[in-house]
Amino acid sequence: MDLDALYRAHAPAIVASLTRSFGPSRLDVIEAGVQEAFAAALAWTDAPDNPPGWLHTVARRRVIDALRKAAWFAPAEELDDIASTDARPNAEADDLLDMMLVCCHPAIPVESALALALRTLCGFPLAALCRALLADEAAVEKRLSRARQILRDQQVAFAPGPDVADRVGAVLRTLYVLFLEGYSAHAGPAQIDRELCDTAIRLNERLLQGRFASPAAHALQALFLLQSSRFDARVGPSGELVPLHAQDRSTWNRDMIDAGLAHLAEASSGTAISAYHLEAAIAACHALAASAGETDWPRIVSLYDRLLAIQPSPVVALQRAIAVGRAAGPRRGLQALAIIADHERLADSAVLAAAAADLEERLGHRSKAIAGYRRALELVGTDPERRFLEAKLAELATDRG
Repeated sequence: MDLDALYRAHAPAIVASLTRSFGPSRLDVIEAGVQEAFAAALAWTDAPDNPPGWLHTVARRRVIDALRKAAWFAPAEELDDIASTDARPNAEADDLLDMMLVCCHPAIPVESALALALRTLCGFPLAALCRALLADEAAVEKRLSRARQILRDQQVAFAPGPDVADRVGAVLRTLYVLFLEGYSAHAGPAQIDRELCDTAIRLNERLLQGRFASPAAHALQALFLLQSSRFDARVGPSGELVPLHAQDRSTWNRDMIDAGLAHLAEASSGTAISAYHLEAAIAACHALAASAGETDWPRIVSLYDRLLAIQPSPVVALQRAIAVGRAAGPRRGLQALAIIADHERLADSAVLAAAAADLEERLGHRSKAIAGYRRALELVGTDPERRFLEAKLAELATDRG
């Protein structure tokens, strides 16, 4: 039995359902009860007919037991009322959305809200949280503890109130991080985790179906769908990474592209331009190009310029430099990379090393290209990326011979 997969599939819904019953202020007790339920599942010889229902029941009992023993819990009648109500073993989508709004309460700092939502609702293990949030384990644990403490101190209600608008922006940022972790993993055997991407799309769709819909949410959904449309083309038959310019565009999901473009059109109804609008517009440029050679790279560079203006970031600057290399040639691309090459956030970036190597290769500087690909190979995290870089080095070695 794959307990990790079971946890990832069912724990978020169980946590959301129990939080509706017991309240966000008891989230630490709820999470502990859910963990105990999954630990108890290790004793299964044969899985029950309804595994999530069994896990929900056990977790609920563990939470009730823990609260009965807690000296600070009062009044006892409240717990008796909760214990006697019908359990909800299968949380509805509204439970998950409301839980996102809880995790992104305005009183919680954004970095803590991201950690809490990704851990609680998406089952992120600690290592994945650290990669997604660019922080070490101690820092992430501190963020989680701080978020739970604020939920206790503020006595946050599960159902959203008048402050809901303040939470939605943080929810969108959380979904964005969730999607990115699934779209391009930082480490491991797979480049793509479609489950994470599908979760982000599904939760944002729930947001768009209710009164929390906004142009920014439509733009984010456009970005998700346009990027997801290329999944079948991003990894080759042997598991190797396939760069954008080499992808078979006939395998791109046209229905998903059409849906993404429709959301991008909806996003134009507002007056403000968010980072999501600009990133979705960049993705649309790729989706609308019939071939790699027909890509409107000057427009993409212009969109990155606008994105940098509202969201200064070395990562965005890196992507812009790569686009410059396509729009204005490899020499200009290397000049753009040189401006950001010493930034501390890019010191261990395999993308930076590989991008520089590609540009050097296009200039015919084989030795520099080999050195760059070797550096990228030292830094890369996923197996598909590793195989791609090894193939590039083998190709260059053959050409040299």
